[in-house]
Amino acid sequence: MLIHNTAAPAAERGRVAVSTQVRVCRVGACSALIPLTLTVCLTHYLDEVFTRISAVQERCRQREMPDSRTLSWLSRQGDLAVTLLSSVGLNFSEDRARLLELLLCLANLHESMRRPQSP
Repeated sequence: MLIHNTAAPAAERGRVAVSTQVRVCRVGACSALIPLTLTVCLTHYLDEVFTRISAVQERCRQREMPDSRTLSWLSRQGDLAVTLLSSVGLNFSEDRARLLELLLCLANLHESMRRPQSP
């Protein structure tokens, strides 16, 4: 959802009109702002990523290694987490903590895939 805010009456009085676009999450009743690099708010994005990583971890415990597409997706999530952490607009400590948790989770998953699984 995009919200447009224009100052048309000000433009009519000789001032410049400013248009602002704000993207808000539309999952359920959520209306949190969406970072430019995402399609949903950070909370919903992280919830989905942790759910998918959990499924990958479970398959790894059953000795089913992820395919190349899944590995590529996991790598992109790490890259995106780093990008979001370095973003100026990320002000909430709980968001930063969850992004750091995501990076740790990805590192642990990577390490567990490198180790041979014991019977």
